[in-house]
Amino acid sequence: MRADTVRLGRWHQAAVYAVTGLLVVSGLVWGVLLHYFGQTKGDFGPAPHPLEVWMLRVHGGAAMAAFIVYGSLLPIHVRRAWAIRRNIYLGITLIVAMLILTITAYLLYYAGSEETRPVISAIHWIIGVVVAPLLTWHVISGRAQTRAVRKYSVGES
Repeated sequence: MRADTVRLGRWHQAAVYAVTGLLVVSGLVWGVLLHYFGQTKGDFGPAPHPLEVWMLRVHGGAAMAAFIVYGSLLPIHVRRAWAIRRNIYLGITLIVAMLILTITAYLLYYAGSEETRPVISAIHWIIGVVVAPLLTWHVISGRAQTRAVRKYSVGES
């Protein structure tokens, strides 16, 4: 890998895309489809969809994997990008989004009350829905910047 690039290796890139995709899909399926539109008729009124608890478990497991995958970006990818000042604003925005998702997930699971849960939940799912397009924008922008730098440096020679 060249010193002026911050591009991830194939496996690393696949891990980021896979864990992000699993988080977004499981969050949408659980939080939107099953929780709000998948309720079944129970003996005492509306009941949760039987798959709701399993989708929440998938989402939680994917979040644990995300801690490892996203954390692995810090020592090389983020540090190198910071040093060469490449794609900084989108990268910082992604880091902040991940921090907000982590904090709101913690609050929902461990510290949220019945009064605060709806607000925390709304913040969590809105940021969660924004992450996939933001990551896509980050990748496209980073690749464009890399191409521009290479074209400029080749054109100078």
